[in-house]
Amino acid sequence: MKSIICLATLLIASCATASDTITAEPDGNSYSYVSQYTVEIGASADTVWAHLIDISSWMYEFEMALVSGTPNQEGEVRRLYEGQDFLIQITKTIPDDLLVISNLPVTFNGESSTGVAVVTLDEVEGITTVRVIMSRRYTWDGTGDNPQKAVRESQEFNERTRAMWENRFLGRLRELAESQ
Repeated sequence: MKSIICLATLLIASCATASDTITAEPDGNSYSYVSQYTVEIGASADTVWAHLIDISSWMYEFEMALVSGTPNQEGEVRRLYEGQDFLIQITKTIPDDLLVISNLPVTFNGESSTGVAVVTLDEVEGITTVRVIMSRRYTWDGTGDNPQKAVRESQEFNERTRAMWENRFLGRLRELAESQ
């Protein structure tokens, strides 16, 4: 029933849902940042997959420079930000069903991080639901309060992040798949 409701409203809304949570760890210097985004796309899972696996086509606001590996294959490594060692790697694929992307370990502004994104596809009656769950773990190596954590806790940061994922990245993925 939900698929029918979303299909009827595709022209009005994205049928996307989102949540972002930050959870502090007991050591006081580490925290987890978990994001969940869902979008329904009016295309088959194999059509969505063809665009999803080409991560630079829909995550277009990042540099996405190829560092190593074969594009659109397990092992592919891309740099997200010019001049930084923030790298992501496609670590697992199950075509038309699952894409796992790892944030490789990095230290930036005194904060070390690693993470993983799990993207699943579920097709019902020609509508593919794409779910993205990203979990990142950050550890503050500095002294005093962590300014990066304060930024991530801000309403402005969360609104910007949601807009990027819901409206731009997943919106772009939907545009690509539905234009086929």
